[in-house]
Amino acid sequence: NDKEAIETAIGELEKAIKGNDKSEIEAKTQALIQASQKLMEAQQAKGQAGDAGQQAGGADDVVDAEFEEVKDDKK
Repeated sequence: NDKEAIETAIGELEKAIKGNDKSEIEAKTQALIQASQKLMEAQQAKGQAGDAGQQAGGADDVVDAEFEEVKDDKK
């Protein structure tokens, strides 16, 4: 689960920050970034699939119309 991976990475980063080991902090930060990117990619893929479905299904709601402006000369 991506959410659990992110929560785990956050916890590990918090522990590393308390330890003051710069290389460990950087490693845990990178792990958190990678976990976040996986979640973001999954959400984008889900969003794109939803957009494709909306585009295909939304075509029935489109109305193509023309209009002509009528000026009122009675002012």
